[in-house]
Amino acid sequence: MTKPDPVGLEKRTGSGAVGPSPPRPSSPAPSHPPSPGEEGEKQEEILFSPLPVRGDGRGRERGRGEGFFAVLATAAPLAEGMALRLWHLPQQILGGDEVHAIRAALSFTLPEILITYQQTDNCIPLTALYKLFMLAGLPITEMALRLPVVLCGLVALLALPAAFAGKVSRRTILVYRWLVAISPALVLYSRIARSYMPMVLFAFGAVIAFEVWWRTRSPRAGAAYVLLAGLAVWFHLGAGPIVAAPFLYAAGDALAHPRDLRRNLRDLVLLGLAVLCVLSLFLLPARHSLLTLIATKRAEQSISWREVLPGLLRLQSGTASGWLTVAFWVAAFAGLALLFRSERRLAVYTAVVAGGHVAGLLILSPMGLAGPVIFGRYLLPVLPLVLLWVAAAAGTPWQTEESRRSRSIAGLAATLLVLALALAGPFANPAMRRSSFLHHDDFVGFYKPYQKVSADAVPAFYRRLRGETVVEAPWVYFWAANRSFYLYQEIHGGRVVVATPNRVLFSPPLALRNVVAPRPEALCGSGARFLIVHRDVAREEDRLAPGGRISDAEIPPPLRRLLRESAARLADRLEREWGEPVYADAWLRVWDLPAVCGGGVQKTTAAASARAASASPAVKLPGR
Repeated sequence: MTKPDPVGLEKRTGSGAVGPSPPRPSSPAPSHPPSPGEEGEKQEEILFSPLPVRGDGRGRERGRGEGFFAVLATAAPLAEGMALRLWHLPQQILGGDEVHAIRAALSFTLPEILITYQQTDNCIPLTALYKLFMLAGLPITEMALRLPVVLCGLVALLALPAAFAGKVSRRTILVYRWLVAISPALVLYSRIARSYMPMVLFAFGAVIAFEVWWRTRSPRAGAAYVLLAGLAVWFHLGAGPIVAAPFLYAAGDALAHPRDLRRNLRDLVLLGLAVLCVLSLFLLPARHSLLTLIATKRAEQSISWREVLPGLLRLQSGTASGWLTVAFWVAAFAGLALLFRSERRLAVYTAVVAGGHVAGLLILSPMGLAGPVIFGRYLLPVLPLVLLWVAAAAGTPWQTEESRRSRSIAGLAATLLVLALALAGPFANPAMRRSSFLHHDDFVGFYKPYQKVSADAVPAFYRRLRGETVVEAPWVYFWAANRSFYLYQEIHGGRVVVATPNRVLFSPPLALRNVVAPRPEALCGSGARFLIVHRDVAREEDRLAPGGRISDAEIPPPLRRLLRESAARLADRLEREWGEPVYADAWLRVWDLPAVCGGGVQKTTAAASARAASASPAVKLPGR
């Protein structure tokens, strides 16, 4: 019986057809001159080849130049992607959902962590890793907590384009590298200490490994799929639909080849059983908490697509611009159509996997799908496939015989699209690049503009600062309860450290650099110039909020009381130990830390600018 051609993604032949490459006979002389499309393909191969072109000296020089540009085509998007993922990262304040895994690691033993699913989605493997860091006595800083996620994000910069090398044109891969590098969703979740970027990397690897296994029936590829699918689901249960979706495609292909249906179905069943065995290793021991979690998290919910869909499309495209979002999705569907013409199996496979994941999410109906940000997180695993479609729109020939002019137009269009996405994306905003709160929900939800205030609307003290580092107190890690500090930072331009009454963030063995305890010794060791104590920070939030008051859902009355009372206790203690503040008004009390700490306790922090280094001391400011 002849071996079937399963649903693999074979390399293109010279004619652009999909199928296995036949054995090459000895090269006879061509029977016809090359067509313009073939000539363009040859030029493209030469352009991206790292090897010198054989021939005279001029050919070798040309080969070296082309090799240099090939290296540059890889290195430039890689460098840009690394810069975005690492930019200002050590200064980012850890808050919001990032705290869930820390709380669990501090509260539970390692065996308890491994068998306990929590409603706060702490991510079991990340929590276990943090616990191992603590047991090993490592300094638990913000960078240590973010290291696993950052590494996954950096690996994805290389792994995602490499997975499609040889399956699509080199021009498509080049555009794809840039789209992966600058995608705001991939960048942000490569920085935030949550499970989403590891899930994306492992789920993507599982999808690619499945394709290789189905095409070759390689045991190594099958084992890779089983392992990566298990890791993806272990890091986030929301990866279940995308790692199962390849079976839909394989089942359809098996039915399309009835002659080998029995063998194909047998192989699919065996691979499915292998995946279930791996999943059972961590799901069965945690079955009691898992069933509770599923009962709590699954909700019958009504999704207002008119409100949710525009936000989702903007989040995936990486811009709040409406016209650019439309251009992105037009390019995506055009690229999918072009892939269907030139690489039909790849087009159908990626479309089925993406569609299967979306359908699976709608069936499972986890809480939060009615909000674009949460729904967007669940859709992160399909984003690499969508970006491939967009890249294919620029990198796949629109005509069978592509002229040099057509290639130039396509290259220009791709360049303009990448530049437009970068310039209209959230990282083009200088305030975001300088912020110590870049991981705040308001910035993650970049599909809509975040709140801004004028300089006149903030307390007067901030308008007199010149880039000095400040400690803001009191602060709580719930993003919905604090917006004023990042708005104030846009005015004063300095680094922000926060002091919090949430003991979990300064409990040993944590050694966070940007969060300190509200105690004099911790404040003196913060490296800041000024401590700013807010008399009633909830009232400040009300004053800056649309409508004049933050909702009780965002700052409930007990939290308002906690903020007010913790500020009063801290200020009273500091007045007893340090004396009167150097500045005070109806909203703030400010202490000059180098002046009150003294004795060499204060660690100096480099000013944000030369102007800040020579600024007048705060004791000379009026309004004390």
